[in-house]
Amino acid sequence: MNPDYNVVTVEALITAYDPILVLLSILIAILSSFSAFGMVERNISSHQSSQKIAWNLFAASVMAAGIWAMSFIGMLALKPAMPANYDVPTIILSVLPVICVCSIVLWLITQQTFNYFRLLAAGLLLGSAISLMHYINIAAIRSNSVIVHDTGLVYLASFIAVALAIVALKIQYQVIQQSQYKFITKKQIVSAVVMGLAFSGMYYTAMTALQFIPQTTDKVINGLSANTLALIVTVMILLLMLPVIIIPYSLRYKQLINTVNEDTERLHAMMNTSQDALIQMNAKGDIVGWSAQAQNVFGWTNKQAVGQALANLIIPIPLRAAHKKGLEHFMATGEGPILNKIIEVEALHQDGHNLPIELTISFIKLADGFEFNALVRDISQRKQAQKALIIANEKLAFQNKEIDKRANELTLAASVFTHALEGIVITDAKNRVIDVNKKFTDITGYSREEVIGQAPGFFQADRHPPEFYNAMWQIINTTGQWAGEILSLCKNGEKYVAGITISAVKDDVGKVSHYVALFSDITLQRDHQCQLEEMAHFDALTKLPNRALFADRLNQAMRQCQRHHNSLAVIFMDLDNFKDINDTYGHAIGDELLIIVSGRMSGTLREVDTLARIGGDEFVAVLSDLVNTEDYKMALKRLLLAASKPITVGDVVLKVSVSMGVVIYPQDDADADILIRHADQAMYIAKKAGKNCYHLFDNALDNAVNLKQENISRIGAGLNKHEFVLYYQPKVNMSTGEVVGVEALIRWQHPVRGLMPPLDFLPLIENHAISLEIGEWVIDTALNQISYWQSIGITLPISVNISAYQLQQTDFVERLATLLAAHSDVSPYFLELEILETSAFSDINYIIATMKACLELGVQFALDDFGTGYSSLTYLRRLPANLIKIDQSFIRDMLTDADDLAIVLAVVSLAKAFQLEVIAEGVETVEHGTALLQLGCNKAQGYGIARPMPASDIPTWLSSWQPYQAWLP
Repeated sequence: MNPDYNVVTVEALITAYDPILVLLSILIAILSSFSAFGMVERNISSHQSSQKIAWNLFAASVMAAGIWAMSFIGMLALKPAMPANYDVPTIILSVLPVICVCSIVLWLITQQTFNYFRLLAAGLLLGSAISLMHYINIAAIRSNSVIVHDTGLVYLASFIAVALAIVALKIQYQVIQQSQYKFITKKQIVSAVVMGLAFSGMYYTAMTALQFIPQTTDKVINGLSANTLALIVTVMILLLMLPVIIIPYSLRYKQLINTVNEDTERLHAMMNTSQDALIQMNAKGDIVGWSAQAQNVFGWTNKQAVGQALANLIIPIPLRAAHKKGLEHFMATGEGPILNKIIEVEALHQDGHNLPIELTISFIKLADGFEFNALVRDISQRKQAQKALIIANEKLAFQNKEIDKRANELTLAASVFTHALEGIVITDAKNRVIDVNKKFTDITGYSREEVIGQAPGFFQADRHPPEFYNAMWQIINTTGQWAGEILSLCKNGEKYVAGITISAVKDDVGKVSHYVALFSDITLQRDHQCQLEEMAHFDALTKLPNRALFADRLNQAMRQCQRHHNSLAVIFMDLDNFKDINDTYGHAIGDELLIIVSGRMSGTLREVDTLARIGGDEFVAVLSDLVNTEDYKMALKRLLLAASKPITVGDVVLKVSVSMGVVIYPQDDADADILIRHADQAMYIAKKAGKNCYHLFDNALDNAVNLKQENISRIGAGLNKHEFVLYYQPKVNMSTGEVVGVEALIRWQHPVRGLMPPLDFLPLIENHAISLEIGEWVIDTALNQISYWQSIGITLPISVNISAYQLQQTDFVERLATLLAAHSDVSPYFLELEILETSAFSDINYIIATMKACLELGVQFALDDFGTGYSSLTYLRRLPANLIKIDQSFIRDMLTDADDLAIVLAVVSLAKAFQLEVIAEGVETVEHGTALLQLGCNKAQGYGIARPMPASDIPTWLSSWQPYQAWLP
């Protein structure tokens, strides 16, 4: 390059570009690419070769025209310092190679075999064509200057064109090959923009590579001026681009509309012919789509359904809340547990009945929200078929089970027939034997051949009368079965008892075809049963009926009395003095005595009467069919006489008598058990009356006994409920004023009657087991009280009253020792036991032994109410008592009754003689105490000293006690 020339570079010309024309050139490049690519897609959618060629050429021409227009307008955007014109033929010629290349490139990207090699080739062709067009257009410039090119920038421009062309073609190929046809996509726009940038990028890079060298010449520049050419090109390009853009995309839009319409029609056709109903619902839960099959399933027409709330139309009331909750959950979270799943649910028909449906719900995201599609299939027939199939399967299973059962039954029957432990006989309808099993032969001794064809009667004994067999067959023919016992004969002539069951077998029409008899030899069982019955109903010693058999016969006799309107007598008998004989001579002699006496008494009774032994020496009899109630008296006299006759057993002559209690039914209209109890009560009265006699039961006596029993039960309940308390009455030495002890006196804190003294309840439990419990409670409570008083500094002995019944218990000493051991902190010396003088001599030897054993434990004894029992002085001397208590009945009147005074003086003297202490009860005045002191009795207790008081009052009384001055020395 000559440095003397005036060179104008592109950098200097940039400032001379028209920016509007630059932007217009780039826009035309993009629009032409967008239009050309749209026509290529029309090529894909065309089915005729001529149409494909036409669209290809049309697209190539549009793209080439766009490139040419972009290039030319870019040159027009230059405002060079010197004027320049353009050679029109050269410019027109520049577009022809581009059209050819674009046609080839656009054809390549429509082929299925388009690959990366072809993509590279197409990019190179298109980039080369763009470069060629550019340099042809440069050659069309007519100006007074020399144009020089920068080689590096030329290559760069070509590379930009090729690279961006490849990218644009790759994107457009992906758009063409997509399966879903769309009107305008992002990739379509991107591919057009990239292609437009390839054109303009190449051009403006190439323009940068140009250098203009001005020349001084008078040569006239030919060609069209830039302004004229710019106007022509712009108008042509706009006229060309407008239909080019509109036509393909109008066709594209029309095709898209047609496709949508076809898809819609196809969808409607599928919906209306499908077995499934399609229901569309918006986000509010309103129906927006309702297929013809939906009308068939639910009964609502499309017109009735669309616009209605889905829940109100087809969802049963119990499920609507769940539907609403599920819709709200989806709208809030975008999730639903049943979406895109096949479920079975109940739906509501227009007529109000529920039907089972199969339901699949999906959703579509729309611009304005969600739309739900529900595919519904009525599965009523399927459910019915399933139900029918289940029933059929059950029937088939049942039939198979029955078949197996019948087969097993047949197999079992054959096995049972052969191996049964019972004999089996099968006869025909005429009662002729057709088969027997092996056990039959084992029992009877007859072989199968010997009995086939015979009537079963030939091996039966003649014990049963014809009426028995007639009744048996009548039952078999009426009920189909009979069970019982038949005396039969073995082949050897021996008899045996057969326990047999005979059944009638009927055919399909209900007619008897066979009889089956199952039997076994129960001879040994019957003999054993008879023995057991005898043991169960008869006394083993006397062979008389026992209590159980007597109760049965008594009940029978009572029913007979009701039928015949007569009377019966129940007699309860107890042998007098039998215990003494049994103890003296032993049980063998006693048993022999019972056998003889029972035999004699039984012999005095009639056959209709019953005598039974119910235990020990107790008997009970029932005299039936008494027309006159006085008839029983003669029987009683015979019984008394029979029992009282002397009995010789070996070398011993024995004599007993009997005490009897009698009750007459129905004068005493009670049940059997109560009649026996009443007779028992009357017997005890006979005993008390002197024995060897009878006593007729008295209802008043029974009422008294019942009342006593009720009172005893109430006393026992009171003991369990802690209703009993001990009161304590002090005992003092009058001459010194010293408190020498207290006497424990029981009281009953009755919930209704209040505080009750001992005389109101103790006599009711005399000689009863409950008196032993109360007696032990008194001792235990007294020991507790002694312990407590000792803990607070009070040391007082306590005396408690002991009944003879308690003292005579064989375990009294042992139980007393247990109570004392339980209170080891209390000295036994502080416990004094008081026994009545009269009870002490009921069994003097036993009482003395018991008292001595108790004394060894450390306790003291006192004789209470002394003077009322006329005790023998010998016995008094032997009793190991420490103290005598003078009964208050003598103290009360001693000041006015000389006899009572004499008795008191005698008791005091007797106590001194036997070196016993003495204490007087019932001291109520100072005068009583003074008189007793004069007689030599220093100790006393009574109201004049202190009334009985609760244990809590004793400490207070002790602190306030002051003896009378008249008593002190």
